[in-house]
Amino acid sequence: MSEYTSVYLREKAAQLLSFRDDPTGEELEGKSKEEVNAIYEEVRNYNNAVVETFGCELFYLSTTPSRQLSVLPWSEDPKPLTNDLLKEVIDYYNEEISSYERIISGRKEDIERYEARIVKANADLYDKIEEDIFDCKRSIEECQEELEELRFLCFKFRFLQGIFEDESNSERYELIYTKC
Repeated sequence: MSEYTSVYLREKAAQLLSFRDDPTGEELEGKSKEEVNAIYEEVRNYNNAVVETFGCELFYLSTTPSRQLSVLPWSEDPKPLTNDLLKEVIDYYNEEISSYERIISGRKEDIERYEARIVKANADLYDKIEEDIFDCKRSIEECQEELEELRFLCFKFRFLQGIFEDESNSERYELIYTKC
Protein backbone atom coordinates (compact mmCIF):
# COMPACT_ATOMS: atom_id res chain seq x y z
CA MET A 1 0.00 0.00 0.00
CA SER A 2 1.28 3.44 -0.91
CA GLU A 3 1.29 6.36 1.48
CA TYR A 4 1.77 9.96 0.49
CA THR A 5 1.94 12.96 2.80
CA SER A 6 1.26 16.56 1.84
CA VAL A 7 1.55 19.57 4.14
CA TYR A 8 -0.56 22.67 3.54
CA LEU A 9 -0.61 26.21 4.93
CA ARG A 10 -4.11 27.62 5.20
CA GLU A 11 -6.01 30.45 6.80
CA LYS A 12 -7.79 29.36 9.95
CA ALA A 13 -10.94 31.28 9.07
CA ALA A 14 -11.48 29.43 5.78
CA GLN A 15 -13.82 26.46 5.73
CA LEU A 16 -12.10 23.06 5.57
CA LEU A 17 -14.06 20.50 3.59
CA SER A 18 -13.78 16.71 3.79
CA PHE A 19 -14.12 14.27 0.91
CA ARG A 20 -17.48 12.62 0.30
CA ASP A 21 -17.81 8.92 -0.45
CA ASP A 22 -19.63 7.70 -3.53
CA PRO A 23 -23.24 6.82 -2.79
CA THR A 24 -24.06 3.28 -1.72
CA GLY A 25 -26.42 0.94 -3.52
CA GLU A 26 -29.18 1.69 -1.02
CA GLU A 27 -28.98 5.40 -1.78
CA LEU A 28 -29.25 4.71 -5.51
CA GLU A 29 -32.22 2.34 -5.33
CA GLY A 30 -35.24 3.47 -7.29
CA LYS A 31 -33.37 6.28 -9.05
CA SER A 32 -33.20 6.68 -12.81
CA LYS A 33 -29.92 6.46 -14.70
CA GLU A 34 -29.86 10.26 -15.13
CA GLU A 35 -30.40 10.80 -11.39
CA VAL A 36 -27.61 8.32 -10.54
CA ASN A 37 -25.24 10.06 -12.96
CA ALA A 38 -26.18 13.44 -11.48
CA ILE A 39 -25.45 12.16 -7.95
CA TYR A 40 -22.04 10.82 -9.00
CA GLU A 41 -21.26 14.06 -10.84
CA GLU A 42 -22.21 16.09 -7.76
CA VAL A 43 -19.88 14.00 -5.56
CA ARG A 44 -17.05 14.34 -8.11
CA ASN A 45 -17.46 18.11 -8.36
CA TYR A 46 -17.62 18.45 -4.59
CA ASN A 47 -14.48 16.30 -4.09
CA ASN A 48 -12.60 18.34 -6.71
CA ALA A 49 -13.31 21.49 -4.68
CA VAL A 50 -12.18 19.90 -1.39
CA VAL A 51 -8.45 20.09 -2.18
CA GLU A 52 -8.74 23.83 -2.85
CA THR A 53 -9.88 24.35 0.76
CA PHE A 54 -6.64 22.82 2.08
CA GLY A 55 -4.75 26.01 1.20
CA CYS A 56 -1.26 26.31 -0.23
CA GLU A 57 0.65 23.04 -0.54
CA LEU A 58 4.07 23.59 1.01
CA PHE A 59 5.56 20.20 0.24
CA TYR A 60 4.84 16.61 -0.57
CA LEU A 61 6.46 13.41 0.67
CA SER A 62 6.46 10.47 -1.70
CA THR A 63 5.73 6.86 -0.74
CA THR A 64 8.92 5.83 1.04
CA PRO A 65 9.57 9.01 3.07
CA SER A 66 5.91 9.09 4.04
CA ARG A 67 5.95 5.49 5.24
CA GLN A 68 9.07 6.08 7.31
CA LEU A 69 7.38 9.00 9.02
CA SER A 70 5.20 6.90 11.28
CA VAL A 71 4.75 9.68 13.85
CA LEU A 72 2.19 11.28 11.54
CA PRO A 73 -0.94 9.12 11.80
CA TRP A 74 -2.68 7.99 8.61
CA SER A 75 -5.93 9.78 7.96
CA GLU A 76 -8.36 10.07 5.07
CA ASP A 77 -9.25 13.61 6.08
CA PRO A 78 -6.80 16.48 6.59
CA LYS A 79 -5.52 16.81 10.14
CA PRO A 80 -3.91 19.78 11.88
CA LEU A 81 -0.14 19.66 12.16
CA THR A 82 0.21 21.01 15.70
CA ASN A 83 3.43 22.28 17.25
CA ASP A 84 3.60 19.15 19.43
CA LEU A 85 3.23 16.87 16.41
CA LEU A 86 5.76 18.95 14.51
CA LYS A 87 8.20 18.59 17.41
CA GLU A 88 7.67 14.80 17.35
CA VAL A 89 8.46 14.73 13.64
CA ILE A 90 11.64 16.77 14.11
CA ASP A 91 12.67 14.59 17.08
CA TYR A 92 12.11 11.51 14.92
CA TYR A 93 14.40 12.87 12.22
CA ASN A 94 17.01 13.95 14.77
CA GLU A 95 17.06 10.42 16.21
CA GLU A 96 17.39 8.90 12.75
CA ILE A 97 20.19 11.33 11.86
CA SER A 98 22.14 10.58 15.04
CA SER A 99 21.67 6.84 14.43
CA TYR A 100 23.21 7.11 10.97
CA GLU A 101 26.02 9.30 12.32
CA ARG A 102 26.83 6.59 14.88
CA ILE A 103 26.87 3.95 12.15
CA ILE A 104 29.26 6.04 10.04
CA SER A 105 31.50 6.63 13.04
CA GLY A 106 31.57 2.89 13.76
CA ARG A 107 32.44 2.08 10.16
CA LYS A 108 35.30 4.61 10.22
CA GLU A 109 36.64 2.95 13.37
CA ASP A 110 36.39 -0.43 11.64
CA ILE A 111 38.41 0.93 8.71
CA GLU A 112 41.12 2.18 11.08
CA ARG A 113 41.33 -1.28 12.68
CA TYR A 114 41.48 -2.99 9.30
CA GLU A 115 44.16 -0.61 8.08
CA ALA A 116 46.24 -1.33 11.19
CA ARG A 117 45.84 -5.07 10.53
CA ILE A 118 46.65 -4.87 6.85
CA VAL A 119 50.16 -3.65 7.62
CA LYS A 120 50.85 -6.79 9.63
CA ALA A 121 48.87 -9.20 7.41
CA ASN A 122 50.30 -11.85 5.17
CA ALA A 123 49.28 -12.21 1.54
CA ASP A 124 46.42 -14.60 2.31
CA LEU A 125 44.69 -12.17 4.70
CA TYR A 126 45.48 -9.04 2.69
CA ASP A 127 42.68 -9.63 0.14
CA LYS A 128 40.12 -10.41 2.85
CA ILE A 129 41.01 -7.28 4.83
CA GLU A 130 40.98 -5.18 1.66
CA GLU A 131 37.49 -6.51 0.91
CA ASP A 132 36.34 -5.64 4.44
CA ILE A 133 37.68 -2.10 4.03
CA PHE A 134 35.87 -1.77 0.70
CA ASP A 135 32.60 -2.99 2.29
CA CYS A 136 32.96 -0.46 5.12
CA LYS A 137 33.58 2.39 2.67
CA ARG A 138 30.55 1.37 0.60
CA SER A 139 28.45 1.23 3.77
CA ILE A 140 29.64 4.72 4.72
CA GLU A 141 28.65 6.07 1.30
CA GLU A 142 25.19 4.52 1.56
CA CYS A 143 24.72 5.88 5.08
CA GLN A 144 25.84 9.34 3.98
CA GLU A 145 23.29 9.33 1.15
CA GLU A 146 20.55 8.34 3.58
CA LEU A 147 21.81 10.92 6.09
CA GLU A 148 21.64 13.64 3.44
CA GLU A 149 18.03 12.68 2.64
CA LEU A 150 17.08 12.66 6.34
CA ARG A 151 18.66 16.08 6.90
CA PHE A 152 16.78 17.43 3.91
CA LEU A 153 13.45 16.12 5.23
CA CYS A 154 14.21 17.39 8.73
CA PHE A 155 14.98 20.80 7.26
CA LYS A 156 11.54 20.86 5.60
CA PHE A 157 9.83 20.36 8.95
CA ARG A 158 12.09 22.89 10.66
CA PHE A 159 11.03 25.33 7.96
CA LEU A 160 7.41 24.71 8.98
CA GLN A 161 8.33 25.27 12.61
CA GLY A 162 9.99 28.54 11.64
CA ILE A 163 6.79 29.79 10.02
CA PHE A 164 5.03 29.76 13.37
CA GLU A 165 7.78 31.32 15.45
CA ASP A 166 6.15 34.60 14.44
CA GLU A 167 2.97 34.83 16.56
CA SER A 168 1.07 36.78 13.91
CA ASN A 169 1.42 33.78 11.58
CA SER A 170 0.16 31.32 14.19
CA GLU A 171 -2.86 33.51 14.91
CA ARG A 172 -3.94 33.72 11.28
CA TYR A 173 -2.68 30.49 9.68
CA GLU A 174 -2.54 26.80 10.46
CA LEU A 175 -0.75 23.80 9.04
CA ILE A 176 -2.67 20.74 7.98
CA TYR A 177 -1.49 17.48 6.48
CA THR A 178 -2.97 14.63 4.56
CA LYS A 179 -1.52 11.15 4.72
CA CYS A 180 -3.19 8.62 2.53
